[in-house]
Amino acid sequence: MVDRHPEVPSEGERDHGLLISEERQRDMLSKLVEIEHDIHRATLDAVGDDAASRAAVEAHLAEITELTRQARRFVRNAVTVEERIAHLDFDVDDRPER
Repeated sequence: MVDRHPEVPSEGERDHGLLISEERQRDMLSKLVEIEHDIHRATLDAVGDDAASRAAVEAHLAEITELTRQARRFVRNAVTVEERIAHLDFDVDDRPER
């Protein structure tokens, strides 16, 4: 028989204000990628063919890429351990003795 881990609170006891669902996480990651892509496209469209301008824009876009990479890493880590544990199956026989 499979049951929830004993340390995971029931739905009624969970503080959902502290959680980010996996669905919300996927939405946020998708939005970050979309924003980064839009910034790159708009910035490259706005710059002329001048080599110096192009180099400055490329350096700027590299910084934006690094910032969005960090933001995506933070969002990926935002799903709490509790949320991840809630998806695991535990055998009832593995519960500690009380």
